[in-house]
Amino acid sequence: MKKIIFFMILSLFIINKGYATQEEDDLKLLEELGIAVEEQAAYTYPDIKPEANLFLGYRFIDAGGSEKAFEYEYLKDFPVLGGDYMMFTYPHRLHFDLDLNSVKDYHSDLSYAYGDFFLSRWVDNTIFHNLDNIELVTLDPASSTYRIERKDEDKNYGVRTGMHSLLLRLKAPDFPAHAFFRALHVEKTGDYQQRSLLGSGYYNDIDRVTQERKTKWMTGTYEVGANSHLGHAEVEFSHIEKRFDAKGDDVIFDSYNPSLYHPTGGTFPHNQLPELKGSANVIKVHSNYNEGVVASATFSLKEKENNTSGAKADIFHAAGSVQWTPLTRLAFFMRYFHTDIEAENPGTASITDINGVVTNYPGTVRPSVSKTTDAVSITGRYNPERGVTLKVKYLYEITDRDNAEDWNLQDTTRKNTWAFSTVLRVIKGVDLRAEYIHRWVVNPSYSTEPDSSDKGTASISLMPAPGINLFVNYSITSDKRANLNFSETQDVRDRNTRADNLMGNGVFRLTDSLSVTASYAFMRYRVRQDIAYGDVPVSDTNVQYKDTAHVYSAGLDYTPIETLDILALVSQVRSSGDFYPGSEDLLSPVSISSFSKQKIRETVYSLSGDSECFNSLSCGMEFRYSETKDVINNDNDSNQDGHAYIVMLKFKKNFE
Repeated sequence: MKKIIFFMILSLFIINKGYATQEEDDLKLLEELGIAVEEQAAYTYPDIKPEANLFLGYRFIDAGGSEKAFEYEYLKDFPVLGGDYMMFTYPHRLHFDLDLNSVKDYHSDLSYAYGDFFLSRWVDNTIFHNLDNIELVTLDPASSTYRIERKDEDKNYGVRTGMHSLLLRLKAPDFPAHAFFRALHVEKTGDYQQRSLLGSGYYNDIDRVTQERKTKWMTGTYEVGANSHLGHAEVEFSHIEKRFDAKGDDVIFDSYNPSLYHPTGGTFPHNQLPELKGSANVIKVHSNYNEGVVASATFSLKEKENNTSGAKADIFHAAGSVQWTPLTRLAFFMRYFHTDIEAENPGTASITDINGVVTNYPGTVRPSVSKTTDAVSITGRYNPERGVTLKVKYLYEITDRDNAEDWNLQDTTRKNTWAFSTVLRVIKGVDLRAEYIHRWVVNPSYSTEPDSSDKGTASISLMPAPGINLFVNYSITSDKRANLNFSETQDVRDRNTRADNLMGNGVFRLTDSLSVTASYAFMRYRVRQDIAYGDVPVSDTNVQYKDTAHVYSAGLDYTPIETLDILALVSQVRSSGDFYPGSEDLLSPVSISSFSKQKIRETVYSLSGDSECFNSLSCGMEFRYSETKDVINNDNDSNQDGHAYIVMLKFKKNFE
C-alpha cells in the first residue's frame, strides 16, 4: 500500500504543466502588453591566466610514551608535498588542490566544469587516529577463577580513515533540469584492541583477554537522481544504495571451556561484524513562492538488511512543511513528520564452531520492535522592530510500538516540547540571544530518557571598541526521571542529570600587524541515579557520576614586515571524571570507582612562520609540541603519559 501511495504522489507532481509552457505564456503576455523582448548581449568572459603553486618539505617526528599525545597525527617522519592549480578558459574551469602530510594523512580536491552543462568534483581526505591499548588489572593474581591474558602487550594501535566523495552533474541545454550522481566511500584500515571474556564465559570461569584485531571496513553510499522545475514546483527523485562490508578480522575464533550452554566446550566465533545493505527511493517537492506561501515535502521508502543475521527493516518516511508570511515582520511555519518502521528478525539462533558444527540455541529470539512515529510542529516568528526577533515553537510527537512487551518497553510514548527564543540588538555592537526549551515525556522509552527536560541558553557578542570582539555563551540542561523501571525491584526510582557549558573568546587587534586571541571553555556533566546491582538486586541510591573539563587557549598573529608572518598558539585541556557508588559490595576489597577515576592534562604548543626567501619562493617552518599527562597516576586506569614533537619545513613556489 505504501508503494502505491508513493508512486501516486510522484505521478501527481509529474502530471503538471511544464516549464516550457509556462515560459511561452509569459512571452505571450509580454507581446499582448506591447513590451518587446530584447535579446541579451553576448557576454564575453575575461581572459584569466592559470595560476599554480607547489610546495615541498619534510616532517620530523619525535615521540615518547602514549601516541595519543597527538591523537590524530601519524607520528612517523615523512616528506610533505602539495599545491594547487586553477585554470579558467571558458567553457572550461579546473581546480586542483593537494596537501600530503603522509600516506595516512592527506587531502586532495579536484573539480572540473564545462560551462553550466557539466560539473564534477572529487574530494579525498584521510586522517589517522591513534588508539588506546588498555592494560587489564587483576586484583587477585593467584585466582584460578578470574584470570587475565594480554596478547598485545606494548602494541601501538591506530586506524586510518579515508573519505572519498564524487559528484557528477549534467544539465539539460536551455532547460532547468539536472541529472546527478553522488558517491561516498568511507574506509577504515588498521588495527585496534579487542577485549573479550573467554574461559567458559561464565561467572565461575572468566578469562579476560586483550588481543590485536585487524580492520578493513568499507561503507559505500551511491545516489543517482534528477531534478527539474515542473510548472509551479521543483521536483527531485533519487535512488540510493548503501553497503557496509567488513574485511580483515571480521570474526574472531577462540577456545572456550565447557559451560552451561556448551557442555563440551570448543572453538567458537565471537564479536562478529555484520555485512549490511540498504536502499532508498526519495522524492522531494518544493513549491514556488506564491503570495507569501511556500511549501515542501519529502517522501522516502527505505529497505535495510543485515546479511549476517537475516534481520530486515522497511521504513516509510514522509515530511512536509508550509511557510506563511502574511506580513514582512510576521511568519508562521508548520512541519509534519511521519515514520513507519516494520522490523523483523529470524525466530531462532545458532552458532557454528570452527569445524562447521552447528549448535542451535534453545527457545526463540524475541521479535524486533516495529514502530510508527508522528510529529507536528508549529513555529511563529515576529520582528516587532528592527534588531528584535521573537520566536515560539511547539512540537508534539507520538510513537506507537509493536512487540514492546517482549522488551519491557512502553507501547506508546508521547513527547511535548515548548521552545522560546529571542534575538536582541541592544545597541550597535551588542547582540543578545536567549532560548528556553521545556520538554515533558509520557511513558519514556528507556531508563536514560527523562520524564522532563529543561534547557536554557544565553549568549552575548559585543564590540566595546574598534578592533575588539568578545563573545560569551552559557547553556544549562537539566533532565529528571522519577520512575525508573527495574524488572526485579521497586526500591530504585530516580535519575537526574545536569550539563553546564560555558564558552568565551576574545579577539584583540592591537595594531595593523598584531592581533591576539584568547578563549576559555568549561564543561561539566553530572548524573545522580538509583542503581540496582545483580540478579538479586542490591539497591544503591543517589549514585553520582561526574565529568569536568576546562579548556584554555591563547594565540598570536604577528606580521612584523610584509614578507613575514608569525603564528603562535598555546592550549591546555584539564579533564577529570569520577564515579561515587555507595554499596559495600562495590567498595571492597577495592572500590570499583578506582577503575573510572581519572584526571588528565593535555597541553599543546605551536609556533609557525612563513617568509619570502627569494623571488616568488617562500620558506615556512612549523613547530608543535604536545604532551598528555595522567595527573593522579591511578594504577587501576589505563591512561599513560606521552609527548611528541612535530617539526615541518616547507618551501613554496608560485607560478603564473
